[in-house]
Amino acid sequence: MPRLMLSCLALSLAASAALAADPKIEAAIKTFEQVAADDAKLKTYCAMNKLMADIGDDDAKAQAAEGQMDGYMKELGADFEAAMAAGEQLDEKSPDLNAYDTAITKLDEASALQSLRMFR
Repeated sequence: MPRLMLSCLALSLAASAALAADPKIEAAIKTFEQVAADDAKLKTYCAMNKLMADIGDDDAKAQAAEGQMDGYMKELGADFEAAMAAGEQLDEKSPDLNAYDTAITKLDEASALQSLRMFR
């Protein structure tokens, strides 16, 4: 029984560590979780990620794909755009940066799993 209680305590502490102090960052994290849970939006996010990977650091490709990127952002919605903007405004020393990065990583992992499922 004590092991179960310790496990529950450890899980609750880990979950609370992911919470952000800034309400904008907390909203961003929830938005990323919602995108990960919505198959259609996750598919759009996967396509957007692939396009960004294909562009890399090539400014000409980035400029050519601007309209397509805008379309993906529009499909993902205003909340997603606000979530991405919230991350851009974070200071490197912000305690919320870790929570934000963790949420993006989880979304990227969901995207990778979605991509794998599409090829099965």
